[in-house]
Amino acid sequence: MSDPGSDLKDRTLDSAPLPLYDGPVCRVCCDLIPNDPALQGIPKLSLGVALSDVYRAAETCGNCALVLEALRCFDGPRGDKLRIESEFGTPIRLSYPYKLLDETPRHIVVFSSPVSGTLTAGWIEPEITPQKAARIAQSWLRECLDSHKECMADSFIPTRVVHVGTASRPPCLIETTEDMKTADYIALSYCWGSAETLTTTKATLQNRLRGIRREDIPKTLYEAIEFVQHLGLSYIWIDALCIIQDDVLDWEKEAAQIKKIYESALLTLSATSSPDVSAGCFLARTAEVHELHSPRPGHRYYARRSCAGTHEALFLDDDGIINNIPKYPAMMRGWVYQERLLSQRILYCAFDELIWECQKSIRCECSLNNMANGAYFNPTVDYRRKVKLLSNPNYNSQHHHIDCPLEVSEIWLKLVESYSRRAFSRYSDRLMALTGIAQTFQSLDMGIYYLGIWSDRIHLHLAWARDNSPWFRDVDKGIRISSFPSWSWCSITQPCQIEFASSDKISTRLVLLGYKEEAKSPDSHGMASHARLSLSAPCVEGRIVTVFTTEDNPSGLLDVFVLYRGKEYYVKTDVPQRLVPETSMPPEENLKPSDQVLCLELYASIKTDTGYGPVNPYCPWNIPNDEEDHYYQFPWLVIKWSPSHNAYRRVGLIDFTNKEWLDPETQAPGVMMRHAVIKQVDIV
Repeated sequence: MSDPGSDLKDRTLDSAPLPLYDGPVCRVCCDLIPNDPALQGIPKLSLGVALSDVYRAAETCGNCALVLEALRCFDGPRGDKLRIESEFGTPIRLSYPYKLLDETPRHIVVFSSPVSGTLTAGWIEPEITPQKAARIAQSWLRECLDSHKECMADSFIPTRVVHVGTASRPPCLIETTEDMKTADYIALSYCWGSAETLTTTKATLQNRLRGIRREDIPKTLYEAIEFVQHLGLSYIWIDALCIIQDDVLDWEKEAAQIKKIYESALLTLSATSSPDVSAGCFLARTAEVHELHSPRPGHRYYARRSCAGTHEALFLDDDGIINNIPKYPAMMRGWVYQERLLSQRILYCAFDELIWECQKSIRCECSLNNMANGAYFNPTVDYRRKVKLLSNPNYNSQHHHIDCPLEVSEIWLKLVESYSRRAFSRYSDRLMALTGIAQTFQSLDMGIYYLGIWSDRIHLHLAWARDNSPWFRDVDKGIRISSFPSWSWCSITQPCQIEFASSDKISTRLVLLGYKEEAKSPDSHGMASHARLSLSAPCVEGRIVTVFTTEDNPSGLLDVFVLYRGKEYYVKTDVPQRLVPETSMPPEENLKPSDQVLCLELYASIKTDTGYGPVNPYCPWNIPNDEEDHYYQFPWLVIKWSPSHNAYRRVGLIDFTNKEWLDPETQAPGVMMRHAVIKQVDIV
């Protein structure tokens, strides 16, 4: 939809000076004009005002009256605080605390009709259909194809695609040929969910090639097919239909091509807010839009809830998604996570608006602003840009102050943390669903890929710990996955934490001696399920101590410590330990008091205001020169001998670091470091 104010906006921002401004008529709302002469670049308005002042000013100020009317359309603030914000060419945002004792803000946006000619815009279609979505996406797609060289991909066509059909011809599965290599196709990213879906099997393959009855296609898949039709394309890739689901060889072959499939797709359509295949891609929109009394003749103003929550959930960090899983169910799925990272362009079908993301920009229905150039931080775009930058052989010479290998390791470890929070129907799929991302890193001097970790800087990759934060799923029900070795973060069903100081001064005495794949399980998709790491590192022997915490502990969870030379060191166990062990847990995963374990040093690091350097391991909390920015870390792996494997198995991690809630005396590794002896160990 065209914006009559866009020409004015572009002229103003690119070349023409701002109109002369003598100052606001209303000193409370500043006439809602984003024209602060003290701000450089895009003019902004940012006011913290008392609601009581707005009430008084509204008697003579039409703009303040507009603000009050917008607040009254919804629940309104429960206090006297109100923030008014806007940028040139964007809606006005009103932020306020909803509860007196809760500072979490709620947001309302005030925007103009798209035909009013004013500088604010942000019209969202009240009802979204595949046809409307295709029309909106076409403008963003055209802009990207015309001007974004970063988003170009190599030509590729999957083994099979779905032809979307015509008015007289139903959709059908087709097996592609070499002459179709340059054909454009859309890839669908969605959550299967618990609803029954349509699949291709050995028995149904020939039927799918002949045609698929429209009434047999689940709503999410059918709306995706309609979207492609209205986009003017012929092909869409849908995993349930394009992979023969009961053919193990076909499944492994196609899963190995996931990277190419999503990277080469013209666009990925993400059913972001759909819980399953029956819900549809384009959900009914329930947000209220209220027309306001305009203070300016000929201008029409509206108010609605802000879409800021969706922006934050998708582009700031994982917490927004984790706290709002019902709104973005697909974003918590492991396979969808990889599909999002691999896609060159993606259209998110969120519950409240459509959002476009490519390697260069982020667009949405609610604002004309390009968020990639604003205050938003998008981890997926950032990942792709960094990986492309680090793939450049001239990177080190251009950015010699950056330690390239550590930069790459840090990107990988942050992705692992985020990825480990995603859910799977089968956790044995965890490594397979990461294959495409791992392939991206193989050209970046990471060493050899060992089932979720890399041989280069392996001391960092082994320093993972189970994240037992209470807001994560079933935190007290974590188990060990038998199809992966215990030293890999893939071996537990819980999210993991990987904390390390970003420093090229990290010191380690750990040496990787060897890696050997020993066995494969039926559900490991051809990957090794039992693999042996041979390491040389400083080690000490200790014994397990368990403590039952009765306070707020309905599951009977135990705290676990290692007793060494009279001191107890807290262990982040890989698997939750209980007073009464789970009957389903293998006996070797149950830790008993006085069990003998081996503690293995991974690395040592310290960060201060003046940089990185040595630290006294007996009292690392002694801050040199009273520096405030002081951080140290000494992770030690805890392993236990397994007679059945004739090797050690991982138990958990002692993370010596300056955590405020832990006794400093138990966070000093000096005694261990002093008495440690270099040993060679095998871990499976």
